[in-house]
Amino acid sequence: MNEEKQTLEQQQLESASETSVAEPEKAPEPAWKKALKFILKFGVSAGILTYIVCTRDIKWQDFRLVNPWCIAAAFLCIYLQLTLTGVRWFTLLRTAGVNCSFREAFSLQMQGMFFSQFLPGGSVGGDVVKAGILATRTPPGGKFNVVFSIFVDRLCGLGALLTALLGTCLICHAEIAQFPEGQRHGLLLMCAICGALLCVVICVFFSDLLYKVKFFKFFLDIGDRITKDTFKRAASAMELYRRSWKLLVGWIVATTLVFFPVLGTPVWLLANGFDGAPRRGFLPCLMISNVSQTIAAIPGSFGGTGTRDIACAEMMTAMGFTDTESGVIPILVTVVTLLVALSCAVFFIFDRGRRRKGPES
Repeated sequence: MNEEKQTLEQQQLESASETSVAEPEKAPEPAWKKALKFILKFGVSAGILTYIVCTRDIKWQDFRLVNPWCIAAAFLCIYLQLTLTGVRWFTLLRTAGVNCSFREAFSLQMQGMFFSQFLPGGSVGGDVVKAGILATRTPPGGKFNVVFSIFVDRLCGLGALLTALLGTCLICHAEIAQFPEGQRHGLLLMCAICGALLCVVICVFFSDLLYKVKFFKFFLDIGDRITKDTFKRAASAMELYRRSWKLLVGWIVATTLVFFPVLGTPVWLLANGFDGAPRRGFLPCLMISNVSQTIAAIPGSFGGTGTRDIACAEMMTAMGFTDTESGVIPILVTVVTLLVALSCAVFFIFDRGRRRKGPES
């Protein structure tokens, strides 16, 4: 009976997805609006980077103070983290019943990285490209599952990032106590907000249960009538994922304890590869990375460039790094990240022929 119920629910979800796909598409956004968004976000990122360079009097020769091998190792760390994220998304696709090979998921993950850094939409822009390409290769009944797998993947990553941030701030409380009052209070406020957001993320994983509460069901039904059952489809998909709760918990734990430490390693490598600088501990550098990655997730800059840098620079200054270090290291992390993203364009170039094949049967 349970298997029959699960099959019926899956068929209902696919049926709803087909209906959604059959709906007329919205008119594309005018080119001038896209160009304006591009210019504004590029301006924000460029302005912040210029501010960091000018206020810390950074010169070109300052970048030569960093060991080139540390820069190369930082490149590999970011690539490794991106690969691990691709593995996570692949398992979530398989859980939703999407027929996709690991090679294809890995290629799309890399393409998403490229577009997330070079499209005005930031990380969301990369997700749109991933979803759009894979949806063209997926039968109509699975298109909704493709999009929702990306949402769940982002949800796991966000939950892990918030957990990692709160965990490292708790462990490094002694260092935070030495911060100037303004930075200390700002970081504590950020932790409070992140704690609230983490509670929201946890609740989202149980969002389908809201239909069982009459008060919430009343409003959700209204929303479904307006959005043509969008909330109901999302709730059904979330229930499907929650049956594999061990997989979700496992990925959140792995992302918290492995993915983000790998992503934070470049800050530690560059800080310790700086000529004449004292040795820096890994956990404080990891906290700096987690804070900067969280700030970068806020929309408004070009793929997180700029906002990530200023957060990293201010954290380093508060922790006693010199002006040169707190200016050069964040910019180098961004340069390495952009080089990784640029290298991912290769996957897009060599995938063009496969995209013309159309949906798989």
